[in-house]
Amino acid sequence: MKLEQLRVFVAVAQAGELADAGQRIGRTPAAVSMTLKQVESELGGALFEGERKGRLTPLGAYVLTQALRALAEYDNALLNVRHYARGTQGLARIAAVPSAATRLAPPAIQALRALRPGVRIDIRDIDSTAVAEAVAEGVVDFGIATLTEAVPGLCAERLLEDPFVLVCPATHRLAALNRPVLWSDLDASEFIANGLCARIDAGEVLELVASSPLTVRNTTSLLAFIEQGFGVSLLPALAVGASSSLRSLPLAEREATRKLDVLTRQGETLNPAANALLDEVRRVAGELGGLFRHG
Repeated sequence: MKLEQLRVFVAVAQAGELADAGQRIGRTPAAVSMTLKQVESELGGALFEGERKGRLTPLGAYVLTQALRALAEYDNALLNVRHYARGTQGLARIAAVPSAATRLAPPAIQALRALRPGVRIDIRDIDSTAVAEAVAEGVVDFGIATLTEAVPGLCAERLLEDPFVLVCPATHRLAALNRPVLWSDLDASEFIANGLCARIDAGEVLELVASSPLTVRNTTSLLAFIEQGFGVSLLPALAVGASSSLRSLPLAEREATRKLDVLTRQGETLNPAANALLDEVRRVAGELGGLFRHG
């Protein structure tokens, strides 16, 4: 028995006559009558008492109960499929380095939820190596990270070039500069090294790191050390949030940037919800990139 036949039967059972049922479902009374006869023939029994279709037989009452349940489940499943295909439902899983998770992801997720409130989002902030592993293993749909070399099985799409800035206390002598910071402005004795400094291809920075009396690996801790007057450091602009006690100063060396990529699995299509989130991430990254270029 086909779903469309059940719809015809339900329409007749609810309308009480062929003509009204036909109008509801866009069929002629003759077509409705033929469908009912086909259903009764398949089931081997009458669905209605008499010819007027106003009262159901016991078989008809049972079929109506089952038909209503089956049609409701089918219609609900079809609705869910359509929502999923349009990206208005589903799960989007993302892994990102902490600065991207705190600066890129929130406005992207906010915009997505305004347009597609039915989408669920799972986000985790981890380092670049862990991001690549999570994408490769299928733990997340896509990732945002910095790759030093290609990873087999992954596609990398350039998302953003994040310029390094000098971060110093608001009361530091360099905070008063009215020009970009030169490498020669930095004193190794007050420089706090961090893991991201390795992204800068400059001999002067290598010397600063080698001579630094203090290395702090965690960005949150590093900013706390700078805020408390331990010294200055270099960080990607995206990693530095707004603070009244810190200053982010542009560098004269414009090539000092951290390159953030979107990582996806090669040869695989993102589910609609994840693809919609990635579109929003690209949009936010484009806006931030414009600010960095003209900032």
